[in-house]
Amino acid sequence: MAKKGGAQSHLRARISYLHRAAAYLQSAHTALPRPDGSSENNNAGETTTTHDNNTPPRAPRTVPEIVDNDKILKEMQRAKENAAKVASLSLPRQYISQMRGVSLKTQLRLPVEVKRSFCKRCDILLVPNVTCVEEIQNASRDRKKPWADVRVVRCTACGTEKRFPQTDKRSKKLSERRKENKEVVKDQSGVS
Repeated sequence: MAKKGGAQSHLRARISYLHRAAAYLQSAHTALPRPDGSSENNNAGETTTTHDNNTPPRAPRTVPEIVDNDKILKEMQRAKENAAKVASLSLPRQYISQMRGVSLKTQLRLPVEVKRSFCKRCDILLVPNVTCVEEIQNASRDRKKPWADVRVVRCTACGTEKRFPQTDKRSKKLSERRKENKEVVKDQSGVS
């Protein structure tokens, strides 16, 4: 009698566990309160610096003033925030990377919803409005073609885009089309 669960069920369980663990750790991190009593999302713009007791603080560097300094400062601040987010999510990223490695080495396909739930480039779980931005794009003229809708998921950490067509009506597989053609030919030959 065969074992319950099918072939390589232990590998499927490991992949599932790694995905759930990464999702749990990332969700716990995004909702983690800071020591001052506020949540991390509320103080995204604030930065704190700490100095080691062994090294004295450095004197500020003199830099020539740039005309559009505010814009550059905002871009630098956004880059620092994104880098801090990516660095703090290292354990969930490692779990996602291990999950991908297990599936590749064992030649097991990941389910579509799991495959679409993480960034292929930086291995961060894609949570809408937290680690990714979603939008619907339609490149047709005046958005007249509803079958041209594409959902674009952009990772906020690395900027990678994933594009998913949003059509309900998909073309049938070649084997299904051949079966239908054979049935139509049989019906036509039997009728006449």
